[in-house]
Amino acid sequence: MILTFGVEELTIPDGWAVVEERLMRAYEFQDFAQAKLFIDEVSKICERHNHHAELHFGWGYAVVECYTHDQNAITDLDYALATSINEVEVQ
Repeated sequence: MILTFGVEELTIPDGWAVVEERLMRAYEFQDFAQAKLFIDEVSKICERHNHHAELHFGWGYAVVECYTHDQNAITDLDYALATSINEVEVQ
């Protein structure tokens, strides 16, 4: 899928989907501890980007939602954040 922002077109990063006007990706883990370690890494990436995803996790899963809160829409900031999150190694 390709999103258009003005004249710029961006391809949705691998593993992500657009759900209810948000970039979303679900992850599976062996246990709660692995899910929390992943969320900790994603939190650091969000801080570096100064753009903060919605993070949900529990035993064996994590869900990341990226959208620009003040625009209530997906922007190029979300695309960049999702691309960086994809670099986290999932155990």
